[in-house]
Amino acid sequence: MFFALLFSGTEVFSQIIDKDTSDVVIRKTKKDIPAEYNISDVIIKLDKLQTKYIIRVDLDIPLKTTLKLSVSDTSGNTLMYLINDQTFKSGVYRVRWEMLFCRSSDCDYPPGRYLCEFETDQFIFQRDFYIK
Repeated sequence: MFFALLFSGTEVFSQIIDKDTSDVVIRKTKKDIPAEYNISDVIIKLDKLQTKYIIRVDLDIPLKTTLKLSVSDTSGNTLMYLINDQTFKSGVYRVRWEMLFCRSSDCDYPPGRYLCEFETDQFIFQRDFYIK
């Protein structure tokens, strides 16, 4: 994990960014070259033990690109980087990761709205998703 301090006026906010990407799986799903950059809707399922959410999103990349893929809360705080300045060849990719399942507000990923942001040097795409 990475710990950052954010300053806003005289207030100091702490932010923990999950840098452990060991549970992030990225694979190319199609050799087709998409016409434009895009991020699909975010798909969420519970794992078999119902302890983690399995989350996936598809990325369309028309040109070789260095990109970031991150998850943020509604305050704009980045919670995790799924992809951080990695270069990908053109194609369609599926990114899969896990978030712990909890029903209270005092855990790392409480129920609520989150944003998945796909960023290149030319574009920023966002998709929101909800953890129940």
